[in-house]
Amino acid sequence: MFRKLRLRFIAIASLAILIVLFSVVGVLNSARYLQTRNEISKILKILTDNDGQFPSLTETSKELGSRASMDIIFQYRYFTAKIDSSGDIESIDTDNIADLTDDQVLSRVERIQASGRESGDFSFQGHTYSYQVTSLKSGGFLLVVLDATNLLRDNETLVHLSLWMSTASFIFFVTVISVFSGKVIEPFVRNYDKQRRFITNAGHELKTPLAIISANNELVELMNGESEWTKSTGDQVQRLTGLINGLVSLARLEEQPELVLTDLDFSAIAEDAAEDFKGPVVRDGKEFIMDIKPGVRAKAEEKSLFELVTILVDNANKYCDSEGTVTVSLDWVGRTRKRARLAVSNTYAQGKTVDYSRFFERFYRDDQSHNSKKSGYGIGLSMAESMVRLFKGSISASYKDDTITFTVIL
Repeated sequence: MFRKLRLRFIAIASLAILIVLFSVVGVLNSARYLQTRNEISKILKILTDNDGQFPSLTETSKELGSRASMDIIFQYRYFTAKIDSSGDIESIDTDNIADLTDDQVLSRVERIQASGRESGDFSFQGHTYSYQVTSLKSGGFLLVVLDATNLLRDNETLVHLSLWMSTASFIFFVTVISVFSGKVIEPFVRNYDKQRRFITNAGHELKTPLAIISANNELVELMNGESEWTKSTGDQVQRLTGLINGLVSLARLEEQPELVLTDLDFSAIAEDAAEDFKGPVVRDGKEFIMDIKPGVRAKAEEKSLFELVTILVDNANKYCDSEGTVTVSLDWVGRTRKRARLAVSNTYAQGKTVDYSRFFERFYRDDQSHNSKKSGYGIGLSMAESMVRLFKGSISASYKDDTITFTVIL
């Protein structure tokens, strides 16, 4: 149990760290990418507004929003082309680019013309180029193509570096969390152990006075005969004894770190356990339906599995409506991995407003006054949940069509 709790803590903490790291990385790289695209757009605009050339350093610095120098300006590689209104290329300027020949530039200009787009990107010989087509006042168009490889490469470098650092940081944090997770849940483990020992010790201590009260009550009955008061006392002693035994059984059940699970004939065990309730259910005027598919197997501990079915069927019988129906079914579920599915249901017309998420809490009773009209102590379903957890299965409660169903998957 505590091993699962520790693993769950590590998983949740790791997930939180992962979300934080990748959120930071995502925001950082997105901001850098937008900044890079904005810089590319500014450069294209400067060249477009100045007929394919950079203006003075002062104007360039003003447009870029940062101090520019000749070295900064010379690092930008670009070419321009002027196109008349009929689509013919008037001139091409390749003085500011050396990686492309005139024929290659001409080919790229023709492709951009054919695309009909005013702006965009394209890749050629391992370089990335951004372009913009602008209408000229004198007629025709000006095409400016900028080699944006270095600008975008810096952005890619930041992405790779941030991902590598995030991965390394994630591994480091997970390692630290794993090392100290035991210390984190230690107070919970200590309190849980104290609570469990208290239940066990208190149960043993209470058995002696209860035995004395029961013996004294029996003596009074022998001397004076049974009366309303001695009968009530005997019933309450019996009820309290059952509650103590249930609490001790639950505490001992949870003390077991691992049960030895074996492959069992779930169909035979479920049928044997459910058959014991057929008589009492029918005698109370209810209908009993048993639909158990033969050959269904599950990995569990035989005695505990029998008790699990007993708890669920007994609970269904207690809370079934008068002249209602108790149903016990067992079959296979799943396509790739078949697992056993036990469903125990009973008609319960008043269950529409019940909080089914609390059914597995200790001492929870639908009747909040905890009167004794229905026998039980509110710990049976909690014991069932503990058993299913030890079997590495799942249990759930659902309500539909005036019927409450407890489903166990093993």
